[in-house]
Amino acid sequence: MGFCCLGRDYIREGYTQIDNVFLSKYLADADAIDVKVYLYGLLLAKEDRDNTLERIAYALRLTEERIISAYGYWQDLGLVTIRQTPDFQVVYNSVKMPVSKTVLYNAREFSEFVDELRRVFPEKILSEQDVMKYVETMQSYKMEQNAMLLIARYCRDKRGTTNTASVVGLASSWAKQGLTTMNAVNERLDELEKDSEDTRLLFAELGLKSKPAVEDQELFAEWTKQGFQLNAILTAARACKRKGGMSKLSRLMDELYSAGALTSIEVDAYLKEKEDIRKFTGEVIRTIGSYYASLEMPIETYVNPWLKLGYEKNAILAIAKFCFLRNVKTLDGMQTVIDKFYKLGIVTLDGINAYVSRQAKIDESIKEVLEKANAEPFISNRDRDFYRAFIEDWGFEHDVVLAVAENASGKPFPMSYINKILLIFKQNGINTVSGAKAFFESAPVEKKKKPTLIKQEYTAEEISSVFRDIDDLDIDSLRI
Repeated sequence: MGFCCLGRDYIREGYTQIDNVFLSKYLADADAIDVKVYLYGLLLAKEDRDNTLERIAYALRLTEERIISAYGYWQDLGLVTIRQTPDFQVVYNSVKMPVSKTVLYNAREFSEFVDELRRVFPEKILSEQDVMKYVETMQSYKMEQNAMLLIARYCRDKRGTTNTASVVGLASSWAKQGLTTMNAVNERLDELEKDSEDTRLLFAELGLKSKPAVEDQELFAEWTKQGFQLNAILTAARACKRKGGMSKLSRLMDELYSAGALTSIEVDAYLKEKEDIRKFTGEVIRTIGSYYASLEMPIETYVNPWLKLGYEKNAILAIAKFCFLRNVKTLDGMQTVIDKFYKLGIVTLDGINAYVSRQAKIDESIKEVLEKANAEPFISNRDRDFYRAFIEDWGFEHDVVLAVAENASGKPFPMSYINKILLIFKQNGINTVSGAKAFFESAPVEKKKKPTLIKQEYTAEEISSVFRDIDDLDIDSLRI
C-alpha cells in the first residue's frame, strides 16, 4: 500500500477534488508548506504506485522531517490519521467528518504545558478530551499556563484529586475572581495556608469536631475576600452551632453579604432582627388561625415584603385579626387585604383603625336606609357600592337618601329602586329633602293594570285538523 491513501469516509463522498470545506475552514489558518504537503499527498493518494514519502520530499523540495511535521499538524485537526504500524502511513479523512473534534488550539503552543501536566499527574492518562478542557478553559479566561499548573498541583496535593472536571472547575471559579496569572494564584494559595488556623476556630464555633477540608478553607477565604471580618464570621457561626454546619453557615453568609452586614456588630444586629421577624411571623400566623410547618417560606414570601412596603407590625397584626373575623385564614388570602390597604395608602395601625371606623359609620348609615325601606338589615357589598355612589359620586346628603328610601318600602330590591330615583333627581337638579317630597307628592299614582285576555276562536274544521295531525305524530321520536 502507498504512503498516502484515502480513508473510506473520504471515498464514500464520491470525489477526490478539494472540498470547499477545506478551503473555507482550514486553509486560512494553515502554514503554506503544510498546505502544499496536504494537497500533494492528496494527489498521490489516488495512485497506488510510486506513492512514497521520498517522492513527496523530492517533488516539494522538502525534508522528510518537515513533511512528517506537516502531517502532524493536519492530524491535530483530524483531517488525517498517522499510522505508525506496520509501516508509517498517512490516511486522509473526510474534511466533513474529521476523526476527532476540530482542535481549537495550536498543539505546538501547548505542547510544553501538556508535558508539565503529565508530570503533575504521572499516574493519570490524559486523553485528548482532557487536554481540550484545560486548553479551552485557559483560552476562555486568558489564564496563564503556569497558573493552571499551580491549580492542578494544588488539587492533587490538597484536594486529593486528579479529576479533570474538578481541576478545571476550580480554575474557572478562581478565574472569575480575577485569578488568571501565576502570581495571583500563588497569592491565593498563600492565603489559604494562612487561613487554616482561622478555619479551625470557625469549626470550633460551629461545634464541629472534624478537621476543616480544603473546600472549607476556600470558602472561608472567599468570605474574607468579600470583606467579612473574622469576628463577623465567628458571630455568624455561633448562630449556626449544631444547626447544619458549613452548609447552613454558607447560606447565612450569603444573606449577610446581601444585607451588607460585614462586621460583628452588624451581623449581631441582623441576627437579632431576623429572630424578631421569626417570632412576629409566628404571631401573625396564629392570629389568622393558620399553621405552617416551617416559617422560612412565610417570612420570605409574605412578612418581609410587607415590612418592606412600610407596614407597621401592629398594622399587620390588626389586618390579620380583621381577616380571621372574616374567615380568611391563609397568608395568601391575607395578601389580598394587604394589597387593598396599600392601594389606599394605609400602612399604619392608626390608619387602619380610622379606615375601619369610617367603614363602620358607613355601614350604620346603610343599615338606617334599609330600615327606612323596611328591608332586611343585612348589608352586602353591593349595598355599600350603591351608597358610596349616592354620597361620594353623586353628592346627595344622607337625609335625601332616607327620603327616597321611605318611598321604597314594600318594593323588591329597594337599593336598586333608590338608585333609579336618585338618578332622576340628579338629572333634574333635585338635591334636597323638600325637593324629594315634592317629587313624590306630584308623581302620579301607579295603578295596577289588569291582564288582557286574548280571545281566539277556531272553526270546527281547524279543530278537527289539529287533532287529526296530533294522532299522526310519532310519539317515540319526541322522547328525550
